[in-house]
Amino acid sequence: MKIVCFGDSLTSCGGEGGRYSDMLQKSLPDCRIINSGKGGDTIGGGLARLDTAVLRHHAQYLILGLGANDYWRRERTLNELKKDYETILSRCTKAGMKIVVISCFGNEKPPEGVVIDFDKPGIPPEQYAAGLALIERELVKKYHAEYVPDMQCFITPKGRRDLWSDSNHPNAAGNRIVADTILPKLRKLLKK
Repeated sequence: MKIVCFGDSLTSCGGEGGRYSDMLQKSLPDCRIINSGKGGDTIGGGLARLDTAVLRHHAQYLILGLGANDYWRRERTLNELKKDYETILSRCTKAGMKIVVISCFGNEKPPEGVVIDFDKPGIPPEQYAAGLALIERELVKKYHAEYVPDMQCFITPKGRRDLWSDSNHPNAAGNRIVADTILPKLRKLLKK
């Protein structure tokens, strides 16, 4: 079985042997885990490299984690992101892959009384994060994917600086916890 971990620096960080994909490999020795993380990547960038980074591996499973850099930049509209995100999920599903979507935003909700404008770039960060969460939840349901709404929920840097290499990226110890957070959803897919 082949599993591709596809995402941004949250997929590639941790150093050789210290990425969450490396930790998953130790937990799943009968699988081949491929890390296709690229620092700075966005949903649009992920779509652009989908063939070379994911589909060429002919894997059965995909762990998809994109959107953090879109959140930091907020240059594109949420509807633009949704279109690209759906294209990634659609193409991978058509290729026969079962998918786990991992996120940092899945538990975010719009501020009370605020209607998120999906057609306007540069909206406030809390609205953008909530919009990303809405997109993920909708597409996860549509494409029958598994979902980890907050892959960093157990390492949020509240007094746990030992789990972070900087303010945004887990180190190897943090990625061990991220892998353990992803693993139940991945195992659920592997049993199907």
